[in-house]
Amino acid sequence: MKKPIIGISAVTAFNERLYSQRITYPDAIWNAGGIPILLPCALNSDTCEQIVSMLDGLLVPGGSDIDPALYGEEVQSVCGNFNRNEDEYDISLIKEAIKQDKPILATCRGLQIINVLFGGTLYQDIPTQYKTDIIHSMGENFTENYHLVNLDKSSKLADVLGSCEVKANTSHHQCVKDLGHGLKIAGRAPDGIIEALENDDASIIAVQWHPERMQDMEMYRNLFKYFIDKCK
Repeated sequence: MKKPIIGISAVTAFNERLYSQRITYPDAIWNAGGIPILLPCALNSDTCEQIVSMLDGLLVPGGSDIDPALYGEEVQSVCGNFNRNEDEYDISLIKEAIKQDKPILATCRGLQIINVLFGGTLYQDIPTQYKTDIIHSMGENFTENYHLVNLDKSSKLADVLGSCEVKANTSHHQCVKDLGHGLKIAGRAPDGIIEALENDDASIIAVQWHPERMQDMEMYRNLFKYFIDKCK
């Protein structure tokens, strides 16, 4: 059987001298039975229709912050670095994947860019804009922090993971503020922060954490297997 081809956005790194991505993304796709392809950011979106036509699914990964102008806000001092070209290119890829009915799995920043695409907004910085005792950022020296996420029992995500309470690793300082139109909240952290989104038919599943870095857990291997099966 032909293996599904999954596009993964590559990020601009090392002073714009390199397109790269963490190996955990392609590894999770390979192990679930798909073929990962890295998609470097183009300066325009003219080729997105052709690119997405060659894919069977799209994985929108984590990365830097998102330009607040895209959700109608001015840049605040607490906002981190962003790349407007990458923002716009990812939005174009997502739009085209929706148009061509290709399944989408998104993690961390991927969830945020989907929310913005659907007309939602973001908190530019959780520590200064949202009162919580939960640490949502990554630990020192890139160690993982974890917290629980409570999933909506009616969500496809809860069905796939087989639980309404899951362990999530966390490395973000921005999050959903106003929910985008046509999206449903599939999960929240105990402090109320939105941690998972879906659309009506679950052709889009987005999580604020990094299941690709938790492939030692069967439920997260199952998530990628479900995604690959849906892309066949």
